[in-house]
Amino acid sequence: MHKLSTIDLGFLLTESHHSPKHVASLQILQLPKGKGPAWLRKMLDELKQVPPGFPFSHRLKDAGLLQTTLVPDDRFDIDYHVRHSVLPHPGSERQLLEMVARLHANLLDRERPLWEFHLIEGLSDRRFAFYTKVHHAIADGITFTRWFVESGSTSPTTGESHPVWQRDERPADGADGPSLVGRVLDGFILLRDGVRTAVDLSALGGRLLQQNVIERNRNAVLPLAAKKTRLNVATGAARSLSICRFPFDEFAAIARAHGASVNDLVMTLCDLAVHRYLAERGDPPAEPLIAYMPVNLRAEGADEGNVISLLQVRLASEHDDPLAALAQIRKASKSTRDIYGGVSRSAVQLYSLAVALLPLGVELAGLDRLLPPAINLVISNVPGPRRQMYFRGAPVLEAYPVTTLPPGVALNMTVGSYAGKLFFGLVGGRSALPDLHRVTEHLEEAYRAFRDL
Repeated sequence: MHKLSTIDLGFLLTESHHSPKHVASLQILQLPKGKGPAWLRKMLDELKQVPPGFPFSHRLKDAGLLQTTLVPDDRFDIDYHVRHSVLPHPGSERQLLEMVARLHANLLDRERPLWEFHLIEGLSDRRFAFYTKVHHAIADGITFTRWFVESGSTSPTTGESHPVWQRDERPADGADGPSLVGRVLDGFILLRDGVRTAVDLSALGGRLLQQNVIERNRNAVLPLAAKKTRLNVATGAARSLSICRFPFDEFAAIARAHGASVNDLVMTLCDLAVHRYLAERGDPPAEPLIAYMPVNLRAEGADEGNVISLLQVRLASEHDDPLAALAQIRKASKSTRDIYGGVSRSAVQLYSLAVALLPLGVELAGLDRLLPPAINLVISNVPGPRRQMYFRGAPVLEAYPVTTLPPGVALNMTVGSYAGKLFFGLVGGRSALPDLHRVTEHLEEAYRAFRDL
């Protein structure tokens, strides 16, 4: 038995038919030299013989109020979780994205372990794809990326790569539960940590109010402080998906040349692209957009599951001058981190969870037309492996994050680094953003503008 943390549970509480809470990866690979479709299908048959480990072997069990746990699934069905699709020949990138967008719209079955793996065959140029989704309640992007690195190989001659669901790890909680002494000790620890968390939450709230109200720091973003745009709508179940890629070394050099980080430049490009898209649709934002910026809170090499926080970051007011926009976002990002600095991890996570639950409560109460949203979009940056990866000799050419949408938000722009490139995966609510590719085109235009400065 493995009890979910409060943050893990938050991704279950905020899930709805219109807002699935799974994270995913789209990897595009190429058949090894001399191999064809028969090799691919034989490999899939072999992968299906591999039993899953934790958490891929566990399903949800409701043990009472806020006591959801993961327990072994004694009816595990590998054919349900591992699936095979074939694109019409010759499969194009557009056809692949349309298929993945449809797969990504579907909720994971809570009666089964919360994951699916899809092998997609038939891409042109001897390519195929892995699309894998896992519920956010059991993994964040950092954990998910590590799992995939561990399942692959850095050698093209290694033929024994194991599937992502083959895990040796075990849940931290024993099936029999702690002893009486252990329960008493846990109670004291919980009380001590709870007092500290309450104090830190109070301090964080006071700090935000002081910075925003008294010191007029607009980068101290309060809950429900964003202005509504066409991105702030009920999205419906359907999803749109768009991708693009940039060379990492060139990208990093541009950021360094202007005294910024890679993440600062990522956020600036996203802001410029979205602003131009909205202006193109006759709906330019009157105020700077507010974005969730997921931040990794784990210690080096530590922690499974979700060890992240979602910080609200005010983006740029200046969009005609890319350098001015970068300077504003760099300042806003630093200011946001400074405000949350020195506060315990649990306090930051609980505050973020409360802010994330607010839009859901507003929506359920029918107040979404009256109250402002918490954010306009999500911008995230997940570091990945720097070296070329292989799976049973097949090189992984591209690796895109495909992630989730919060309630009342129609756009998530997540970038993952891999093998010398930055891969952007854009997920949108299809009804709100049927032409999501235009945002990607504006993203590429904004990058060229920085490159040509």
